[in-house]
Amino acid sequence: MVLGCSKSNTQDIDKKPIEEPEEETSIYSPSSTTDQIVKHSYYSLSYSEKDEQAEWVFYKLTDENLNGDIDRTDDFRVDPKVTTISAEKSDYYKSGYDRGHLAPAGSMKINYKSMSESFYLSNMSPQTAGFNRGVWKRLEGEIRKLARVNDSIFVVSGPILDNPLSSIGANEVSVPRAYYKTLLAYKDGVAKGLAFILPHESSKEDLYNYAVSIDSVEIVTNIDFYKGLDSEEQVEIEKNYDATIWKN
Repeated sequence: MVLGCSKSNTQDIDKKPIEEPEEETSIYSPSSTTDQIVKHSYYSLSYSEKDEQAEWVFYKLTDENLNGDIDRTDDFRVDPKVTTISAEKSDYYKSGYDRGHLAPAGSMKINYKSMSESFYLSNMSPQTAGFNRGVWKRLEGEIRKLARVNDSIFVVSGPILDNPLSSIGANEVSVPRAYYKTLLAYKDGVAKGLAFILPHESSKEDLYNYAVSIDSVEIVTNIDFYKGLDSEEQVEIEKNYDATIWKN
């Protein structure tokens, strides 16, 4: 299959659903190693055809957009915007793995469209039940709490795709060995950064034991996060791994 790039208008998720200025999204969007970026209404992704999942999913959280009351749609389906064709429901059938969200449904409750689009299979990654319903879910919830006490958080979420544990389904969807989330938050005009790397296993440890610098994730993934930031600001933000500035 030939790699391609599918584009559509994005929308500002911290306001009413209107078009978001392209210059704002381009400032914070990560680099792509796959050259297949897909834009949905409230998140975008870089699709890895060889792994049949996104190498990253990028979305913005604010207190306002978390106040939606849309229920889960659970309408898992192929992503029509992935030109090389995304993973399919059959790949996960009886695999022993959950269809784990990268952009969580709990963060896409602003309207029906955002919720439904979160169930595209391009936004899924094979996760064990203990991981998906445990430490990964706890981290998703923690980030939503952080969004409520900051003006906005730009989140990048994804799998670490080198040396996968195995693969599932006819399309050979890679089972990642670990996952990450990177955070860029603004509060009263001041920016701060932090990241997490979680091994793909059950854990009851304090989430902040997994806190690392954004630089650390860039080394592992070869992805440049928040690449449009001022260079001096980017250096300071991306080297931080001290969680106390977030917890306080």
